[in-house]
Order: sequence, then structure tokens, then C-alpha cells
Amino acid sequence: MINDKPWYTELFQLNQTGFLVLSFMIIISIIVGILVLILKSIIGRISSKKIMLFGGELILLGYIFTTIADFQLRFPSLSFITILLGVIISIYGLIKED
Repeated sequence: MINDKPWYTELFQLNQTGFLVLSFMIIISIIVGILVLILKSIIGRISSKKIMLFGGELILLGYIFTTIADFQLRFPSLSFITILLGVIISIYGLIKED
């Protein structure tokens, strides 16, 4: 009874499979976001400010990936790819005319 953990501590534990599932969900949401951005950009229903904001969010997300050690161990190039995509999308937002 003394060494028993409270029931709520199990809610915040994450095992290896859960981390992989969450990381793949994050990667899929990034890909879907980029595809939606491309579609709306082709149609012309998105401004250049929103495109640059999305690029900035990707740069920030890449920085967050560098600070989390599990992402560095499992996906070492994910932060670099995310920051690079953010820079490319931000430059596209600068070049695009409204």
C-alpha cells in the first residue's frame, strides 16, 4: 500500500508505442496542413500573411522538436526538415502577391 502509485499517475505515462503513434500523428498533421496550404494557395483563397504565419509555426515546431530528446533519438532529421519546410514556406509567402 505504501509503494502504490495514485491512479492518476498512469494517465500521464507514455510508452514507446504511444510515443510512436503520437509522433506519426504529428507528422501526418504537418503533411495534411501543407497540402491544404498548397490547395488554398492555388485556388487563391489564402493571403501571403497566413502563408508566412504557417511557415513561422513550422519553424517553431522544428525548434520544439530539437528540445525534446525523444524526437532527437527516434527522428534525428525531423527538426531539420521541419525548419527547412518552414523557411521555404515563409519565403514563398514573401514572394507571393496578394
